[in-house]
Parts: sequence; C-alpha cells; structure tokens
Amino acid sequence: MFYYTAFMPNGGNTGIGEHGNGTQGGSGGKLGVGVTVEFFDGTTKTVDPSQIQYTLFPLTVYFQGQPIKSVTWHTYVQVDWVGDLTSLELKGPMEVRSDTGVLLRKENMLKSYSSSDPPPKNQWFEMWKFSLTAEDIEYSLPQTGDYTLKCSINVTATAMFASGVSSVKTASASGNLPISIQVSGLTVLYADIQVQIFK
Repeated sequence: MFYYTAFMPNGGNTGIGEHGNGTQGGSGGKLGVGVTVEFFDGTTKTVDPSQIQYTLFPLTVYFQGQPIKSVTWHTYVQVDWVGDLTSLELKGPMEVRSDTGVLLRKENMLKSYSSSDPPPKNQWFEMWKFSLTAEDIEYSLPQTGDYTLKCSINVTATAMFASGVSSVKTASASGNLPISIQVSGLTVLYADIQVQIFK
C-alpha cells in the first residue's frame, strides 16, 4: 500500500505560526495511503492519493476478485516549505495488521534530506515500501475466510532552516484492503484510502 505525506506551510499559509514569519522557515502538509496489487496474470492495479480530489473524502477502488500474487505497500511524500531549508527528516513506523489483530509486518521508516539533496517540492515521491506475497499473507492468516488488512503509518517530519527555525509536524494515516482467503487462493475486494493533514 502507498502512504503519502505532504508538507505545506500551515495548511497553505505563508507564515509559520509561533515560530515566526514565513521568511524564517516553515513546513506543513498531509498524509495519505495507497496500494499496488500484483495479480497472478501479471497485471497490476495501483490506488494512490494522487487520485484523491478532495482531502476529506476517502477513495474507494473496487477490484474484480482476481487471484493476487503480492501486495506492495508504499509510503509516498509530497513536501512544501517556506524559507531556506537545510535538512528534512521523515521517520515513523509502518505496519500491516489484519482485522483479527495479527501483525503481518512492521518496519521503522527513516529518510533524511539535506540542502544539497532536497526532496522535490509539491511532487509525490516514494519514501518507503515493502511487499507481502500471497503466501506471506496466507501463512500469517492460515484459516480460510474474509479479512481486512490495514496498513498504518505514523510520520514525524522535522524540518530545519538556515535561520535556526525548526518545524516539527506529525500525522497518522491508514488504508483498508479487504481480502478473501479460499482453498483456490487469495483475492482482493477493494482498496479504501484517505489523505490526512499534518499538524
């Protein structure tokens, strides 16, 4: 699944609130989730926050119940800032659990950027990813039946500016992927994702 983070100064303002004015430095943004499913016939289907037109409304994309080979979960970030950025650190956990509470995978994400190698402004880019094969999922959930896989991330963004100002923002987001495990294999029903605002 894809997770997306965006930073926009105070939700789109040019100031940085208690830290000073917009010329000193500031960041803000939003966090979302998406998913790429690879089917056994070789085709793939991607659902990601770039398809979401309105932040407050979730995006639900339906599949045709095709047998799946793997699911790749990603974290994508979109950043924006005001001021002379010297460094940006993005970190936090990313995990996938079933609705029965079984942890299928968890990783601690960490990405750092400097003024000489900054992330692109106002463009989605991949921060992190990991995949689960159908076999991984079926091994973790050995009984046949219907489940929902939930991918959750919590991201803390720390931006430093040449003025000495720092901006720390956090956000959490998750996405749901209902699946069905049968003797014949694993199928996916739909993906449900939503974008969240960084605060």
